[in-house]
Amino acid sequence: MFNDQKKYLQFVYITSDLICLTILYYLIIPLFLPGISKSFFPIPFESVMDNHFYNICGFVFLYLLSMLIPIVLMIVFKAYRNIDRPDIVKIFYQPVVLCIVTGAEILFISLLCFDFILKEAVYFSIISGLLLFLMLVLNRIYILYRIKKSSSDSNLIKHLLLVGTGVNAQSISGYIEKHPEYGLRVTGFLTNKDDEIGQTILNKRILGKVENLVKIVSEHYTDCVLYTGGDELIQHHESLIKNCSIMGIDFATTKLELDNQTINNKHIFSEHIGSIELKVIKFVYISPRSSFLKRVFDFTASSILIVLCLPIWIVIPIAIKLTSPGPVFFRQERIGKHGKKFILFKFRSMVDGAENMQESLMHLNEMDGPAFKIKYDPRQTSAGKFLRQSSLDELPQLFNVVKGDISLVGPRPAIEKEVIRYHPNERKRLSLMQGITCIWQVSGRNKIKFDEWMKLDLMYVDTWTSAQDLKILFKTIPAVLLKKGAR
Repeated sequence: MFNDQKKYLQFVYITSDLICLTILYYLIIPLFLPGISKSFFPIPFESVMDNHFYNICGFVFLYLLSMLIPIVLMIVFKAYRNIDRPDIVKIFYQPVVLCIVTGAEILFISLLCFDFILKEAVYFSIISGLLLFLMLVLNRIYILYRIKKSSSDSNLIKHLLLVGTGVNAQSISGYIEKHPEYGLRVTGFLTNKDDEIGQTILNKRILGKVENLVKIVSEHYTDCVLYTGGDELIQHHESLIKNCSIMGIDFATTKLELDNQTINNKHIFSEHIGSIELKVIKFVYISPRSSFLKRVFDFTASSILIVLCLPIWIVIPIAIKLTSPGPVFFRQERIGKHGKKFILFKFRSMVDGAENMQESLMHLNEMDGPAFKIKYDPRQTSAGKFLRQSSLDELPQLFNVVKGDISLVGPRPAIEKEVIRYHPNERKRLSLMQGITCIWQVSGRNKIKFDEWMKLDLMYVDTWTSAQDLKILFKTIPAVLLKKGAR
């Protein structure tokens, strides 16, 4: 597991621990424990629920004291270190420490703030600690399971394209295959020998020759190109760095002394895969903290919007069904970050089977480049015309945001037949999470030519900040209301 994955995982654990503490204090203790205590334990929970101090200050003082202090102590004493180690000791270590700290805190609060005697307070803290321990352990087992089985979380899973087929390449591939819990996956191998293409190494294919890197990356989900060494491949090292820089893909190498001018002022990190030391160059870098905060904001904001738009979820499907036969939702495969394929959801705005009619309408295309748009598209339904002009057809993409396929803000995810026509430098727009809205959307959308669209997306990638995301979101509101560039 690389360092940025470890740091992101730390934020995941800290946040999930806060959620478990929230559940303990505001669901289990008030609702569940009182009933159990009447049958098994002599604990006066009525005094907690009726206590004047709890009612007035519970959601201010007790929240800070009971939830934030244990987490702060865990962070200060570095209890979240080495979280990438999935052994049984590490799975139980943090829950045990957090439960001890929380139990001691509950014991103190019970004696200080409520009418508990010592015996009752001890019972209270032990039961609460055990329930918290159960939640924390189940949470960590679930996270570990997701890391081992998932192949799509771009913040926790890295897909490596290995350059070389020698001892180092096989050692790295074998280690990754043996330890999926470290969040690394092998996309395949590159070689410089024609007769090796198509062969397999540890169940992974040799996908092609090194000089075809750009084409192979465009066809296979790849986060990082890893040069594994070897005298026969050393002449390709500089070109690999250059191509990864152009495409905005991470480059890792076992060659520890780097002198290429392309990597000046780039983020370079030391990493290990097993016993093999690497240098990792990130040509497009967002810190794990910023990535995590962006993901939290995306999940929270999109979840709230889904709930607030509940009446729309009822009205629009009815309108679609009344105006044309076919499904309510349109599903289409799109290309996400670093080439990850996913299914994008939209409200259907065209006749059923509209995709099959596109070839016959190519002469009406009003966009240049690979993109396809028609202002007065004959495939649109009567309800669909309104949905597209108001951008309401995009609303189901909030579920894609919740799933983590896309972000609220980011370059628009394209279809595969458009992506394969990108120039290598245009693939750099895939270096960040794709999104619902971006600079292109607030600058005129379909009124802008394809090359300018790509330049705007690349500018977003090169200058990304969280403040810029917020600015784009605020600009999106008038752009949607004024139907700016909508078709």
